[in-house]
Amino acid sequence: MADSQSTRPSPVDLARRVVRMTLSGCARAAAAPVRRIARAGRPETDPRWADLTWIWQPGWGRRTHDRLYSRPDPYAIGVNPYEQQKYGTVMDTLSGRRFERVLEVGCGEGDLSVRLASHADALLGVDSCDAAVERAAVRVPSAEFARRTMPREMPEGTFDLIVCTDVLYYWEPVTLRVGTTALLDRLRPGGTLLAYHYRGDFGQAGTADRVHDALRTAALQRGFDVPVHEHRSGVGPGGAGVRFDVITAPVPVADDALRNVPAPRRAETDAPTGTPLS
Repeated sequence: MADSQSTRPSPVDLARRVVRMTLSGCARAAAAPVRRIARAGRPETDPRWADLTWIWQPGWGRRTHDRLYSRPDPYAIGVNPYEQQKYGTVMDTLSGRRFERVLEVGCGEGDLSVRLASHADALLGVDSCDAAVERAAVRVPSAEFARRTMPREMPEGTFDLIVCTDVLYYWEPVTLRVGTTALLDRLRPGGTLLAYHYRGDFGQAGTADRVHDALRTAALQRGFDVPVHEHRSGVGPGGAGVRFDVITAPVPVADDALRNVPAPRRAETDAPTGTPLS
């Protein structure tokens, strides 16, 4: 999630940012050769990777988020103009639609979950931090929340709607590749995946551009539709902008419809001599 400040940061904020980006960069650099060695000869789906968050999300793994959420609302979302306009965009895009089963990846303390719950028969919010999901469960009692390290602990079943806002850029490249496949696999026919990410750099493992390019490429390769594909400038801290995509899974043609298609007429050249054509 992007830094909460939408105005000029204080010297203390700048110092914290420098320290955080330095530590995050060091963690990513140190993890890179270890990942290559550890993965040698092992498939990316090996379950032994499930708890190694320092490999899958170097610099922004579970411990980082546990520290952030040691106090409530570390991002000051309730008074953050960027966050509020982001949630407004998400809800405007849903246009009052209702969904049977919804998955929110990176739910935090439930700020967006409150809004999504009114559009879902069943809402599942997941986050890597225990404290965050505990607060979200109190805030939105009608929904279900769980601590999971995504994408290694992807929930079972399929969803009508999957929402990912300012979360997938925490995944390093291999994690993103595995996670993109897993997210698209979880969409029901006709289901929607909505992704929205800040384009600024605050020390995260990936970028909004990398995330959205990967999602769009993978979706189009599967024959999914991408009705919304936007770059929005001047949005967020520093006016760095955002990427916003909506992906929809195709609805297969019913078997009955295929069986009811009339057979093509035989060409005249195929008919035996003297036999009337049907």
